[in-house]
Amino acid sequence: MEKIRLCLTGGTTGGHFFPLIFIAKQFKEEMIKRNWNYEIFYLGAPPFDKELMSREGIEVYQIPAGKIRRYFHLMNFIDIFKFPIGLIVALIRLYLLMPNVIFSKGGFGSLEVVIAGWLLRIPIIIHESDSVPGRSNRLAGKFATLIAVNFEEAKKFFNPKKTALIGQPLIPNFDEINVTHEDYLKFNLNPQEKIILVLGGSQGSQKINEVVIFSLNKLLKVAHVVHQLGRTMFNEYSQIADGYILENVPARKKYYHPVDFLDNYDLIKLMKMADLVIARAGAGTIFELAACGVPSILIPLRKEVGGEHQIKNAYAYADSGAAIVIEEKNFFPDLLSTIVIKTLNDDKLLKEMRENALSFARKEATEKIVKEILFLITK
Repeated sequence: MEKIRLCLTGGTTGGHFFPLIFIAKQFKEEMIKRNWNYEIFYLGAPPFDKELMSREGIEVYQIPAGKIRRYFHLMNFIDIFKFPIGLIVALIRLYLLMPNVIFSKGGFGSLEVVIAGWLLRIPIIIHESDSVPGRSNRLAGKFATLIAVNFEEAKKFFNPKKTALIGQPLIPNFDEINVTHEDYLKFNLNPQEKIILVLGGSQGSQKINEVVIFSLNKLLKVAHVVHQLGRTMFNEYSQIADGYILENVPARKKYYHPVDFLDNYDLIKLMKMADLVIARAGAGTIFELAACGVPSILIPLRKEVGGEHQIKNAYAYADSGAAIVIEEKNFFPDLLSTIVIKTLNDDKLLKEMRENALSFARKEATEKIVKEILFLITK
């Protein structure tokens, strides 16, 4: 059989990047099972982690890509001219490589690839994570062969004849990532005690870091706190946390576990260990929380920063009964610690939230998307 080629695009942020990696892993498994000759490459704006793509055997081809910001910036006037250049470069690259299917996560640098693929009559699958689609995917949907969405609310923005509720791609063999006694030892945790996991994203969240740190005098009295501070913020905020703990609850210092970054396996294991997670409301995070069946408190980005996406995501998930939402305007140490302690002390509520989370999950999304890719290839 001739070489099967899969083109990935739209991986400039962690939320877009890791689903591409998961789809690539599952696709490789299917190719190996069938003994098919294959190639996977990425085309678009610079990816979130080029080195990881290389380690996964994914060739990276970059295009000039303009970013239109939500706020006034002089670069908007320059970046708008990058789009036609990026479209031409994408068209040439796709013509030379001629993939069987394009899979796009949307966002910065993906629309040029999708339009170029449509012009070359290459089948295109796009995936929309949020309950309110971004501008790139709303436009890309007009050129797509199939549109996969996470939230029921997102379907109304696309052509219903080619839109399906699929869910968020998760790491293949998600249910085989089991927590062991060694995992508790690795993070110095006690499985007999409550565990709170705090996530601010790979780069960290200043707001979450500050509010959580100044809540530690109360949180550490009821649970271990594993706090992912972010690579760029770790040194500063770990020192602030140390000082605050030593001043207020020095005897509980061993219950605070700051980390800078968590790879996906450690992240999933910690989610499965946790009794409660405090996190942003990115779609990837929400569906990983749901698949782990862990209760959560979601702090969506402010509308001025991230648009309405995370706010809509958070409330759509909270409506299932799996999470509690605290908007940033109300996010202060006293309110956070009150809600956390009340939730952790209510075993009935925690059980209901776990059950509701698992009911919301769609663990089979990765396999379903790869099946659609294979269908388009064989068709």
